[in-house]
Amino acid sequence: MAAINKNWVDVKKVCKDTKKEIAPLVNQENDKNSFNIKKLEEDITQFIQEMRKREFFQYKCGSVTALEKLDGVFGELKVFEDKIDDYGFNANKFGNPD
Repeated sequence: MAAINKNWVDVKKVCKDTKKEIAPLVNQENDKNSFNIKKLEEDITQFIQEMRKREFFQYKCGSVTALEKLDGVFGELKVFEDKIDDYGFNANKFGNPD
């Protein structure tokens, strides 16, 4: 039983040491992910502004044409959704869910 306790103490020490060693790398990844999230927010804002200029936002376009044009937008939105999922996963993984 004493050997198990000694091994447990050794494992806890190694964990603390490892956490200290990888802290700069974790911070670097966290910073990189935060930058990517901010960039994505800017890209989404720009996308929304550009969407308002598209043909399907104009009344004169008509409903049939508008629906056809909107079908093409789903692929563009999927790219944003994938990035949101990816960056959100990374943020949660590094303890930064906000």
